[in-house]
Amino acid sequence: MSIISDTSLDLVGLLAFVRVAELGSFVRASECLELSTAAVSKQVSALEQRLGARLLQRTTRRLSLTEAGQAYLRHAQEALAAVRAAQDAVADTQTVARGRLRVTAPMSFGLLHIAPWMGGFLKAYPQVDLDLQFDDRPRDIVLEGFDVALRISAQLDASSLVARKIGDTRVLLCATPDYLDRHGRPSHPGELHAHTCLHYSLTPLARSWELTQGSEQVRVALRSRLEANSSLALRAAVLAGTGLARVPAFAVADDIASGRLEVALPDWKFADLGIHAVMAKRVYVPAKVRVFLDFLVDTWKQTPGWRTTETRSTKSPRTASRP
Repeated sequence: MSIISDTSLDLVGLLAFVRVAELGSFVRASECLELSTAAVSKQVSALEQRLGARLLQRTTRRLSLTEAGQAYLRHAQEALAAVRAAQDAVADTQTVARGRLRVTAPMSFGLLHIAPWMGGFLKAYPQVDLDLQFDDRPRDIVLEGFDVALRISAQLDASSLVARKIGDTRVLLCATPDYLDRHGRPSHPGELHAHTCLHYSLTPLARSWELTQGSEQVRVALRSRLEANSSLALRAAVLAGTGLARVPAFAVADDIASGRLEVALPDWKFADLGIHAVMAKRVYVPAKVRVFLDFLVDTWKQTPGWRTTETRSTKSPRTASRP
């Protein structure tokens, strides 16, 4: 028989019977359950009728368990204990960070700034186990069973998911100082056609860059000689002196600070990228998810350079060389 259709599984009647049996009185059981004596008696009678057995021997002077009642009481008490344990387990997940936490994030950001942070997170929350999956293509977090997905974009697509903003990162146009010495430093986006431009292939802007300076906005069509679906791949190519690339600051902040890379067109800006934690919509968010998001936000606050990285060129600007 299906549990759903099994009408003998009546927790109210079961609880009423257990309290009457344990307290030895319908009156005392009714006071404990905050029900009328008649309501408790009705619940127990209905339970006996569903079971097809008498559980209590009632007289005007005493109340006792039948043989069937004694056997049923042991199992009923165990069942109620199991229900309480199940309730406690659910409540525990809302108050104590524990269990397996599945997280997906873009490859470059995950390798650079999620994996290195996770030692501190695991130390702070020893009852949480992490499953990290890095992939630059968006994953279906509901279908694939992820608790959190980190998404980096100028604007999130409309969906039924819930997003919490972790922070922002600037996007910078970078090249090595040697490359710019050899090919010239552009002073306007229109001069980028004279340069080797490296393109992030998963951007929604198909083979074009959009830059702004004040109220002026320029979209540059690219003839890219190298495309890659990884910011780390573009960073490696730029460091090798291959050309100019549009790269998130979180991937190149250290290179810029050390002078290995230089920001081109420092007065022109790309749209900042928002870093969001995306989750399935639910009323109750498990503690393991809440503490993970708080950890990310707190850690992000300690890395303001990703938003305010100095973008001024240390070299004197020169007009780009013409072919």
